[in-house]
Amino acid sequence: MSLFSKPKLIIWPKAKVVELYIDRKENNTLSFDLNLWQKCNDKDLEALSLYFRQNKFGSISVLVPDDVVFTKSFTYDSKIDNIDKKEVISLAANLVNFPIDPDAIEYKLTQAADKTIIQAFIYDKPKLDQLKSNLNIISVGVNKFTSVSTAISNTISSIYKQEFFLIYPLNDQEYTLLLSKNNSVYLTVNLKGPSLDIQKIINYSNFYFSNITQKIYVPEGRDLEIITTTQMDKTLYSESQIAQSLSKASNLPLPVLGEMTSSVLINADIIVSPNNISSSSTKMENKKRNILPIIAVFIFTAALASVGAWFVLNKNSGEVASPTGTSEETSQPTVAPTATATPKPTIAEIEKDIKIQILNATEINGQAATLKAKLVALGFKNINVGNAKETATENSIQVKSASTSAYFESKLSSDFPATYTEDLKSSSTYDAVFTIGTDLSSMSSSTTSTSDEETTPTVTKTVTKSVTPTVTKAATKSATPTVSE
Repeated sequence: MSLFSKPKLIIWPKAKVVELYIDRKENNTLSFDLNLWQKCNDKDLEALSLYFRQNKFGSISVLVPDDVVFTKSFTYDSKIDNIDKKEVISLAANLVNFPIDPDAIEYKLTQAADKTIIQAFIYDKPKLDQLKSNLNIISVGVNKFTSVSTAISNTISSIYKQEFFLIYPLNDQEYTLLLSKNNSVYLTVNLKGPSLDIQKIINYSNFYFSNITQKIYVPEGRDLEIITTTQMDKTLYSESQIAQSLSKASNLPLPVLGEMTSSVLINADIIVSPNNISSSSTKMENKKRNILPIIAVFIFTAALASVGAWFVLNKNSGEVASPTGTSEETSQPTVAPTATATPKPTIAEIEKDIKIQILNATEINGQAATLKAKLVALGFKNINVGNAKETATENSIQVKSASTSAYFESKLSSDFPATYTEDLKSSSTYDAVFTIGTDLSSMSSSTTSTSDEETTPTVTKTVTKSVTPTVTKAATKSATPTVSE
């Protein structure tokens, strides 16, 4: 930056605070306790407005959080040159948590081997309009709006030219996982740590690329457990190290660096170093390696003890014998200990009028009806069934109370093994939400005889390779879009 040029400013509006980052070495950060995503009056904006009047900036950019802009890619099972915006809306309708406005959609088509990838960016228009309105009040001229994930991708794509995952911390417990290649973001997912199960998301990468993406960047200094069965090439990254290598202040976060240096090529050595690269094994594998020497010592000690015991017993059997050839010890009556049965705890019954939702997260038709029949046999009537927005590979049950969790676990542990969580909010419509991620064909035979309410449909065991449900559109197009959730 030349001596007389105006510094670049990045505005990062968050839920309760507005953060400002200036492209200079010192006094480069400022924050205001203000929510620009809600309507603000002149008094609310007075301090921020005064700051902009007193300081003149050159280029001004706004970072848009990934909960305000929905980033998702879909696949068409043939090559197409264009697609109607209404069709993009229909593909994303069940995945977006806010109303979709046709004027707040951006998308582009990328041709793959035998398919077309539709990369969609859908903005929460009411929120974005409110942000723009507040910025207009303080007379801030914004050059561009960029999503946080896109700004991050701009930086890493200058280092690594292939597809990659990256985990970016939003706070102490929340993270964004993004999939990107060549400055293009294919999907973003918000996660809560410190244990992040990302295997299902990793599988999605196979829809966009020829192979499952194995490269992943993980923030340095975070005690994260990455749960995945795929062998991942994990590389630690340091925001301060990247900033210093770009001749920027070390306190600038990665998305801000992406906006300030979007046209700068970065040397890969600023991230990858012998001390920064973790092996592709997970923490669990490291723990196994650490415990192996202990197990080896234990086995060796046990073997020595066994040999010693055998020697002593054989020696005693030769020395202590009665005239009849029976040892004195064995001539004594042996009293077998009486085993006391451990009483099983009684699981209390729960109200049978609770509201239950069953979501089929597989491609096997009729699974929700199969599980519903089982619950009807237990006396539950208020049951709603449907398809999950995203596919799953495991069964799970979300409930509001520990008693409900204990009841279902006692009744369904053999037929429906699942992971139980008591994280449903008290305001939730349902008291229990069942998500099916496995083949329940073994349950169907047992439930049909117990349910008088309905007939359980035959479960088809043929499962396609793709874990993504296929959405069939109108006959105007012969191609069928595949929604990758």
